[in-house]
Amino acid sequence: MSLLIESIKLVDGEFYNLFYHEQRMIRSLETLCGVEEELDLEKLLGEMDVPAKGVFKCRIVYDEVSKEVEFIPYQPKQIRSLKIVENDNISYDLKYKDRSHIDKLFERKDGCDDILIIKRGKVTDSSFSNIVFRKGKEWYTPWSALLRGTMRQSLIESEKIVEEEIQMSDIKNFTTFKLINAMLEFEGPEIDVSNIVL
Repeated sequence: MSLLIESIKLVDGEFYNLFYHEQRMIRSLETLCGVEEELDLEKLLGEMDVPAKGVFKCRIVYDEVSKEVEFIPYQPKQIRSLKIVENDNISYDLKYKDRSHIDKLFERKDGCDDILIIKRGKVTDSSFSNIVFRKGKEWYTPWSALLRGTMRQSLIESEKIVEEEIQMSDIKNFTTFKLINAMLEFEGPEIDVSNIVL
């Protein structure tokens, strides 16, 4: 069976968005293994020797029988440019440990810092995060995201961002974008859409 992975932000001993991570892990195990597991992430992580100071990525590699947890010091990647890469067959609806198909696409970044994956003409995600676009005062995220990220879901539910079908041809209609994931919050830097290149 393919191993799954979950990455959780840990800052000075406090975990972020545990509810959303727990729900995704439960859904993933049910989808992939047919297992309806009662998972209590707070209890599981409360039994660990958790770093009390600093910013860490709590990385859980798991399947229906095992869960391995490690804490990795975190420094955000500096992303200033995205290379558009088209692939109509890619699928990443569960957060698998094996990312070889995404890594192959990443090799086509041509000097940019990361890629923006286009599937059947629609904007999806970068190689490691969801994307949000600004138009005026509003922020939009592609309905066609490959992975429904925990930060993305939290921002949708708090009405800070709106899901919308975004075609590749629509990118020029926005002014800036941000990359978001469990480690990158909405307060991250805005980047001009002119830094998304064909």
